Amino acid sequence: MNRRRFLGGALALGATTVLAACGYQEDTTQQGSESTWSFKDDRGRTLDGNRPERIVAQVTAAAALWEFGIRPVGIFGPSKLPTGKPDPQVGNVDLASVQSLGNVWGEFNYDRYVELKPQLLVSVMYLKDELWYVPAEQAGAVERAAPTVGLDLGGISITDGIEKFRALAKALGGDVDSDSVKKAKAEFDSFTEDFPQTVNAVGDKKLLLVSATQEGVWAGNAQGFPSSKYLADNGLSFVEPNAPGDGNYWEQLSWENAGTYPADVILLDSRYGNLQADQLGGYPTWQKLPAVQEGNVIPWNPETPFSYSAAVGELGSIGTALRAI
Repeated sequence: MNRRRFLGGALALGATTVLAACGYQEDTTQQGSESTWSFKDDRGRTLDGNRPERIVAQVTAAAALWEFGIRPVGIFGPSKLPTGKPDPQVGNVDLASVQSLGNVWGEFNYDRYVELKPQLLVSVMYLKDELWYVPAEQAGAVERAAPTVGLDLGGISITDGIEKFRALAKALGGDVDSDSVKKAKAEFDSFTEDFPQTVNAVGDKKLLLVSATQEGVWAGNAQGFPSSKYLADNGLSFVEPNAPGDGNYWEQLSWENAGTYPADVILLDSRYGNLQADQLGGYPTWQKLPAVQEGNVIPWNPETPFSYSAAVGELGSIGTALRAI
């Protein structure tokens, strides 16, 4: 994850367009199933025609689609940690059954992508019309190789994000009402019903989203991230930064100003590449923060997969930690 890229401006992909799925490909004939489909993405693009079967997806999208029975042939974005273990962002995707096109920001193996004979690329969007983890310099070629779907996840709750992927999976022929989906949803609904107990346990304590690197710290806007928006919308109180940057996600602070937003509890960005609590002992301004001194630092993944199982796992872990403070 390149933090500056996360804060950067959006890539304009042009005016809202209505495109037939088969119309994207200039030199190949799509060999999809005989079934047809129609879907309008969050850029206003409508795709229709033969239902695509060979799908390549950014890992956040792949994890969400996986729960609803859609099995991509390729993925891109963080899927493996340096240890070889799956990155939490990839959810339950079977990494042995998919082809990775790139594991880090800026890495997208276009030749390998074309070899997969993709019929659809699916990615999330956190900045206007920008397909997450598709490098800007390759965006045009990617658009010409196969149709693309972009789902905007900025400023929505994780439950709304799950519903977006449920609708996409249904359009793609997924079994969105399978027994496993019903079980996962029931667990999530049960968590939601019990969440007021967590809110009562936290009381009037204030929470702050933080991402830490050697360069400095970032204070997060709780309404910008699907998981934290869920927590805020369901009763927890967050300290909000005064000047979040592009996309309304983070305000960058120097380490000297790490105490700008005091809080009782810190939800610390747990994504690989960010400093974790056990790595911050050498930062005096971190050690002076009230939440740190009280031991109230809880791991938090800003890019929790949009599936019921992942949501209840991430939010359930946070809820358990909050009730223990």
